Amino acid sequence: MLSRATTLAALILCASRGHARTCSSLQQYVDWALVWTSNCRPSGVVDTNFSWFDTCTWIDCDCLWGALSAPVATDELAPCLEESVAKELLGQETKWFLTSLFRTCRTQTDELSKPCGKCDKYRDFNQCGALE
Repeated sequence: MLSRATTLAALILCASRGHARTCSSLQQYVDWALVWTSNCRPSGVVDTNFSWFDTCTWIDCDCLWGALSAPVATDELAPCLEESVAKELLGQETKWFLTSLFRTCRTQTDELSKPCGKCDKYRDFNQCGALE
């Protein structure tokens, strides 16, 4: 079973085709994406000296778990992203964050969010055992 973070990554990378849904809460989605971006920025980092693309070490479980608070259904994430970009509602930093999280740092994102991975909130319930 895929985690919601992995599902989010897949939806953002594979923009909806065919049976596209619309975004039911565009402004809530934009607000959430901005907060998620801010929450994932390493503490003490000033905007002018940080690049989301230099390294992927900024990705941690708290950052990935931000995906779980998305204000729209999972199948609306890609349409919301597309609409917010088309209407120029997302700031450049948020677009860089999302691109880095789901493209540049995809390997780390997938590794952390996989079932029984370090960021699996249900590790104990799923009786995953010790992390490698």
